[in-house]
Amino acid sequence: MDTENRVAVDTPEILRVNGKIATLRRARKTHKCVECGLPIEPKTHYYSVTLGGSGLGSLKFPDDIHIECINKYLGGK
Repeated sequence: MDTENRVAVDTPEILRVNGKIATLRRARKTHKCVECGLPIEPKTHYYSVTLGGSGLGSLKFPDDIHIECINKYLGGK
């Protein structure tokens, strides 16, 4: 099993922390990680984060974050 498939299997699909909802997605195009600023390459997994109850703006323009950056973004260590 290669690294990309292993990460997808070991990573939770949805995270809910402090009103933020992070959903695991697979990139179809290049995105920019809001935490580190590096590109998220196509065909890799990343989290799309919205704010629960914030309305249409958060759903339309979610924050895209690398799997490796999600802990720091959500306030972890």
